[in-house]
Amino acid sequence: TCLEQGTWTAPQDRPHASPDWEWIRHAQFATSPNIRQWRSDYPIDTEDENTLMWNGVGGGTGIWTAAYPRFRPSDFRKGTEHGLQPDWPFTYEDLEPWFDAHDALIGVSGVQGDPGMPPRSPHWGPPVPPGPVARVASAGLRHLGWHHWPTDVAILSRSKDGRPACNCCSACQSGCSIGAMHDTSVSIWPKALAAGAVLRTGAKVARITTDHAGMASGAEYVDTATGERHWQPAGTVVVAGNGVGTPRLLLMSASKEHPNGLANANDLVGRHLMHHGLGMVEAWVPERTDIHMGNISSVYICSEFAETDPTRGFVNGFTIQIVRMNGAGYQAIGSHSGDPAPWGAGHHDWFRKHWGHGFAMLVIGDDLPLAENRVTLSTTQHDADGLPAAKIDYRLCANDRRQMDFGLARAVDIAKAANAWDVKVNDYTNRDGRGSIPAFHLMGTCRMGTDARDSVVDPWHRTWDVPNLLIMDGSVLPTGGAVNPTATISAVVMRAAAQLRDTLRSSTA
Repeated sequence: TCLEQGTWTAPQDRPHASPDWEWIRHAQFATSPNIRQWRSDYPIDTEDENTLMWNGVGGGTGIWTAAYPRFRPSDFRKGTEHGLQPDWPFTYEDLEPWFDAHDALIGVSGVQGDPGMPPRSPHWGPPVPPGPVARVASAGLRHLGWHHWPTDVAILSRSKDGRPACNCCSACQSGCSIGAMHDTSVSIWPKALAAGAVLRTGAKVARITTDHAGMASGAEYVDTATGERHWQPAGTVVVAGNGVGTPRLLLMSASKEHPNGLANANDLVGRHLMHHGLGMVEAWVPERTDIHMGNISSVYICSEFAETDPTRGFVNGFTIQIVRMNGAGYQAIGSHSGDPAPWGAGHHDWFRKHWGHGFAMLVIGDDLPLAENRVTLSTTQHDADGLPAAKIDYRLCANDRRQMDFGLARAVDIAKAANAWDVKVNDYTNRDGRGSIPAFHLMGTCRMGTDARDSVVDPWHRTWDVPNLLIMDGSVLPTGGAVNPTATISAVVMRAAAQLRDTLRSSTA
């Protein structure tokens, strides 16, 4: 039985067919719960960012860009490399079969042979058509001699399981209206329901209950349609609420047996929050790029700077992803750079010169897992049912600030190499490291490890304090890598789920 606080959003209910689709995406389908304010949402209490998440069947895959690169082998051994992050309890090679299995399950599009990564299994299909922007960006990267490769994306380039191939409408961040993008509500949930899973929507979990021995006994939840409270008993409880929602729920589940919050005897629940450092550079070039057509996700990924090079003045690395700029409305208000077109007499002239000639570069940096970057419970804000909001404190440290400055400068180099005549830079942060950090990658707050003193869950995702309570989401990631984490989260969780399945089978045999 799965308790889901949100509800279904069918592909046909996405705003794509509306003439106001960009405004609907900005408001009703905003990626931030603080803007969206749905009944199923909980607010985020923070001055440091605008946290992005989706509460509904499918979770974050209901409203994302579906970039699907894998973490690198070195991401699993940062403790050995420089000691400012822990090593993972297993290696990339251990996880590789689960990367392959999950990619095959959902249908990942891409190209074999990336020299910046180990060899991998065949993709489900070729890349989604990249459009003319690929030629323009690639020319700049080749001029610099830098690595670049078509980005793996969880978007179908050929049909699978009744889901059609991408039609390149470029409105991915409202969710996919035809089901071509990997949204677990259309790619996985139908299989789970057919196999006998029970999904209870509008069931907002208020706390995980425990018995007199301190073991998990079930979940108390609010029916969001009626406001009534119910209890679902369980012999095994799995939490999958993301890197913010999961620590929030564990902290809300404090009890006599667990006064500091569930699974939090060592005060690590909610700590080590990672988002990825993020910056964006927009460039406009003489050639047509038609950046408003095609999947909004990453076209190319440049991994030239993905590994640690201490001569740069920081540890860890970053990638630069070539991405699109959204539609006309978004481009007019600044799309990624936040630098809007002039309003009034100069607007049409600006638009004639810029429209169809731009591309954007997303700089994603591997931020260090700092204990002071954390999720706690708000004492001033609550959701519609009186449950405390999640409070977030997050800032980039000096190492990560230097990393982002270096990365943004390299993105400007690409723009210049592509003969850009207009370049805009948005580093998304104030100089003290605070500001709007929009990389909504929610990781690390219930980290995995081999020692109960410095982690929340063991290598199979069982919480040290409550062995029949497991966590299966991005909060268990010990490090963040320099790429989008969903492929790695999915592989890690699939590995742990298989172990749980086998354990339960053997215990009932």
